[in-house]
Amino acid sequence: MPIQFEPKKYIKDNSNDPIYKTVNYNFYFKSRILSGLLMSLGFIVLGTQVVLPLVFFKTQDEVSKPMRSSVLGLATGFSDFEFRELDEGKTSGTGTKEELPKFFTLSVPRLGIKDAIVETNSPNLSPETSLGHYDGSALPGSKGNAFIYGHSVLPWFYNPRNYRTIFSTLGDLKTGDEFQVKYMGEDLSYVVESKELLSPDKVDPLAGFKPAYLNESTITLMTCWPAGTKTNRLLVKAVLMEE
Repeated sequence: MPIQFEPKKYIKDNSNDPIYKTVNYNFYFKSRILSGLLMSLGFIVLGTQVVLPLVFFKTQDEVSKPMRSSVLGLATGFSDFEFRELDEGKTSGTGTKEELPKFFTLSVPRLGIKDAIVETNSPNLSPETSLGHYDGSALPGSKGNAFIYGHSVLPWFYNPRNYRTIFSTLGDLKTGDEFQVKYMGEDLSYVVESKELLSPDKVDPLAGFKPAYLNESTITLMTCWPAGTKTNRLLVKAVLMEE
């Protein structure tokens, strides 16, 4: 009777082979879980530092400090900033002693600014809830030059109701454009006469641009320029229109 051989099946043992293991946990963690965590972290950073601030900057009239401190905020000009050059030579109590309104308003039709609040003789060099009127400069309607300053950011984020962005398009004003100031119940109209770009150290908020003997009432509007940067200062100079 012939001897029958039963064929044997060879099964390779992959238990110690890191490539052919059924589940290579180390490789799986590095290729799937770790990359997934890094991608999720990237989306979180993108959302909190770019997307969410973008929505706030475009839709809100006031922007919180955390939003201003985001990557997008720092890149577009929303970061905290003071007009430190206005503090040089500033003395307390230089303004007039007469009873003054705490605020007056400014409207600039070309820029879409309507009844923006200006703090009279403002001590604030970082005006976030109003524009600032420099303490010691002339008052609207009076002879001499009234100096008003405000913030700017990249023009794409311009919102005339947000005092962090209100002067972002100030450079769009042209010679002959008019704007209005309402001061102590009086409506005053000013016409733009010139613009000037200066380095911060050259700005003198108490300097007039008309000869004193003319007894004219003028206003200078100032902001950082180019909008969204702190490199220079744009000064728009206007003269009171005679009725």
